[in-house]
Amino acid sequence: MLQEHRPRHETRRLIFEAVRDSDEPLTRTQIARALNRRKSPHLIDMIDEMVTENILTRTVKVFHNGVQGYVYSVNIAPE
Repeated sequence: MLQEHRPRHETRRLIFEAVRDSDEPLTRTQIARALNRRKSPHLIDMIDEMVTENILTRTVKVFHNGVQGYVYSVNIAPE
């Protein structure tokens, strides 16, 4: 998957829009796919920062195969 370089603020906006526009909370992998990126440590750090800033909410979910993982939903609109 070819990743396009974009400014950090643009990536954060795209993360927010992907989660906001989804009908259900998204996993990190789903967020990465929506941005046409890999689930990299850098991307995970940005998502975690958005949780810390109270923009996104992280919830633990047990998937159908019994594995636990994080899903994200929008908490507030960005300023």
